[in-house]
Amino acid sequence: MPTYSSSEFVCAECFGDEGLQSFVAGHAEETECDFCGAVGDEPIAAPIDDVIEHISSCIGGHYDDPANAGLPYETAEGGYQGETFTTEELFDEVGLDFPKDKSDQLRNAVIHGLPNDLWCEAEPFRLNRDQQLKFSWDHFCDVTKHKLRYFFSKDDRDDDEIYPPTKILKLIFSYAETAGTFVTMPKGTHLYRARRQTKEPPFTTAGTLGPPPAATQTNRMSPPGIVMTYVADDPETALAETANKVGNYALGEFVTERDALILDLTRIPPAPTMFAELPDSLEYDPRPRLVFLHRISREISRPIARDDRQHIEYVPTQVVT
Repeated sequence: MPTYSSSEFVCAECFGDEGLQSFVAGHAEETECDFCGAVGDEPIAAPIDDVIEHISSCIGGHYDDPANAGLPYETAEGGYQGETFTTEELFDEVGLDFPKDKSDQLRNAVIHGLPNDLWCEAEPFRLNRDQQLKFSWDHFCDVTKHKLRYFFSKDDRDDDEIYPPTKILKLIFSYAETAGTFVTMPKGTHLYRARRQTKEPPFTTAGTLGPPPAATQTNRMSPPGIVMTYVADDPETALAETANKVGNYALGEFVTERDALILDLTRIPPAPTMFAELPDSLEYDPRPRLVFLHRISREISRPIARDDRQHIEYVPTQVVT
């Protein structure tokens, strides 16, 4: 029997997912929520049928009935031969929660409105897009760290799911461009670099405060032997990146003489949730790309071990640079 009436309305606050909250707010028609009792001066609640239809559509893009997905079924082996989820388990898997639903009224309404009681991945025998990008990056790291560091372009995999290293490099910058993370740093920008003052005379010139004459340490962007300049856009960050022990430090201020194109990974937009309503004009789901870019950003911002050892865990980001 139905646990709700199709004429009921639900508000955004009844859901914990930001994408679903935005959907409900965008389709609100009534000023009162039939599930939590919230009341507003303007419409705050959307028709429950529309919300459930949206949830079902979003889930259906990633999960399906095991029989429809072609998952093998063996009675003697205990049923479906692969990972399956009950609807309750699927809610946990996709992060769908109901923070104000103390009596499970809303949860039961959504369960009743979905087409299946048992679920599996829509394509159980293929990597989904998130997995494809994740495992391709893992393969890139493995190849550049342990196999073909300087000749990774020779790793030409005959695999329609795991991308070769050269393809991953192209995707990183293609996705970054689409996400709007390439920006112009204008002429006249002030940048700062700190150096530990270990000897006299003090560092006071561009030559002594600029890049070191020789690179001996492993850095996240450059291997030993390759000189690069690391700068910050404020003095405090420059010191925090450099001052790992008590001592005297010289701080150099530089001013750029031309516009420069930079990759600003702080501009990566947040990845929309599974339940975010995407515009019809969008030709692709941006979530896997943005999740992947955030993963790369985390790799690049990992802390650096300040010693003279070789740290191969930084090789992948050095190759990206």
